[in-house]
Amino acid sequence: MHTDYQTKLFSNAPMLPSTKVTIVIPVKDEETYIEDLLKSLKDQVDLAGNKINYDLYEVLVLANNCSDGTVDLIKKFKLKNKKINLHLEEVALEAEQANIGFVRKTLMDVAYTRLSINCSGLILTTDGDTIVSQDWIAQNSAEIRNGAEAVGGRILLKEEEFQCLDNGIVFFHQKDEEYQLLVAEVEAEVLENFDHRKGCHHQHFNGSFAVTSECYHKSGGIPVVKHLEDCAFYDRLLAVDAKVRHSNNVIVKTSARCIGRTDIGLSHQLNIWKNIDNQKDQFLVESSESILYRLKIKKHLKDLWHLRNSENIVVEHELKTFDNQIKFDENLLANFTTSNYFGEWFQEIKHLNEHTWREQFQPVDIDEAITNLKATLQNKFFKIFARHQSGTDLFWF
Repeated sequence: MHTDYQTKLFSNAPMLPSTKVTIVIPVKDEETYIEDLLKSLKDQVDLAGNKINYDLYEVLVLANNCSDGTVDLIKKFKLKNKKINLHLEEVALEAEQANIGFVRKTLMDVAYTRLSINCSGLILTTDGDTIVSQDWIAQNSAEIRNGAEAVGGRILLKEEEFQCLDNGIVFFHQKDEEYQLLVAEVEAEVLENFDHRKGCHHQHFNGSFAVTSECYHKSGGIPVVKHLEDCAFYDRLLAVDAKVRHSNNVIVKTSARCIGRTDIGLSHQLNIWKNIDNQKDQFLVESSESILYRLKIKKHLKDLWHLRNSENIVVEHELKTFDNQIKFDENLLANFTTSNYFGEWFQEIKHLNEHTWREQFQPVDIDEAITNLKATLQNKFFKIFARHQSGTDLFWF
């Protein structure tokens, strides 16, 4: 692919001055699902239930190496629904670029460039096997108006497909969902992050993600990876202290298929659960003690970071003595006062210490972890300690 390929994509599709939202969708052989997705995007309404003006948003679909009827279906849909700003590009990528990481990054970069013509806007992305809620655009936009810079939507499995899954998949999926939601709630409480006291979840994935064009630029965009680009991008957002909202108001429903279009992803995880023979086998996860330990470390370091220019704090002494299990090197100590973002600095700390932190706690059965996380959240002292931490009470549990 030529280096100037990105600038050519959608160059024949006019960018309307009124467009505030660009929705990007990479697809490959999605003839089973693509029409349902496009219909859900066509029928968008505002929070009052009124139809959204089509000139306010556009949909960019990049069909990558399709060998089925996906492209024809998109073209037919476009002909029947001429009012919606739906634009299609079909590409045949070489092997080294024929991966979801490259395609999603290319689309998000194109969206940023297009929205820059109108000074700014909101980039949304979803998948070809997903249906977005009727107020998907409106709910994402509402979270941005309320101060978020990025929004992870709640991604549910389509009911009709979920009901057809093997009992083993359903069992492990439900357990994992319960555990992850509890972890997200504990994280919001301890870190007092942008989800704090708002009700949240654990998903910031491709099925439903939104980011302002300004935040996309600040973060440097999606890193160059072959897969799990959503996770890599989320890490990039955390590095620049982006205000990320995990909203329960933003809802999509995605396919429960066990054979997906990428090597790693939801379908891959469902397939792993499908092939576990015995539902009574231990499902091991990080323990509640381990979760609280690392979250409280992060919160305490963040509090110190905000006080780094105070005359009343000796930075090196505080960093080296507040817990003897934390490793610091000279670069980290130097970067403490020069880093633009706490998240950027903490990622260096995490890289240096994460293995040691994990070794201190053994994985536990998911039922044990769920029970302990629930007990933690129900403990009336937990929220007090979470809000009023000091070096001495960091490890109160």
